[in-house]
Amino acid sequence: MADIIVQHPYYPQDVPIPHYVVSKLDMGQAFLTLGSAIAAIMVVSGLLIGRARNTLSCKDKFIVVWMLVCAGIHIVLEGYFSFNHGALAGKDTILADLWREYAHSDSRYLTSDPFTVIMEGITAVFDGSFAVVAAYGILADSPIRHPAQLITSLAQLYGDVLYMLTNYMEGFKYTNPHPMYFYGYFVLMNLPWIVIPVYLIIDS
Repeated sequence: MADIIVQHPYYPQDVPIPHYVVSKLDMGQAFLTLGSAIAAIMVVSGLLIGRARNTLSCKDKFIVVWMLVCAGIHIVLEGYFSFNHGALAGKDTILADLWREYAHSDSRYLTSDPFTVIMEGITAVFDGSFAVVAAYGILADSPIRHPAQLITSLAQLYGDVLYMLTNYMEGFKYTNPHPMYFYGYFVLMNLPWIVIPVYLIIDS
């Protein structure tokens, strides 16, 4: 019996994604959903900052918000991918819809690519946990703050550089060449996890 070929919008166009289903959320709804979740984390971060042991500088307030937003993304979004990568392309959930949207910039998220699965699993458990510890360290004025900040930032920088370079080394074949997906999704959505960790490594 011949294999059923499922049409999909990802690159390379011949990559098999047999369980792919169309997302219920369109691009605008996906961004609104993700933006609302990030905004909620920022509100919670603001409440925690207001109850911090000492008055925080603007820099430390920014780092707390950054670390908690990162923790939410790492633990929830990337953790969801890590546990559901095998069936992600066909799942009918909001988080699956978000990953199907981002996968226009990297189809490896829908094909259980070994490097991507391992990298995201480590990020969810390791980076997410240390981001929480770093935020706690700042809020509690604990000496653990700088070691946790350094470890989190090094792990984020290392993971993101490897992630982007593996796609580069294969000619960006997993990325839709449209400027919106290449520059908007693949480049700009990953750039903060290079620029900010470099700054925080220096700060630590």
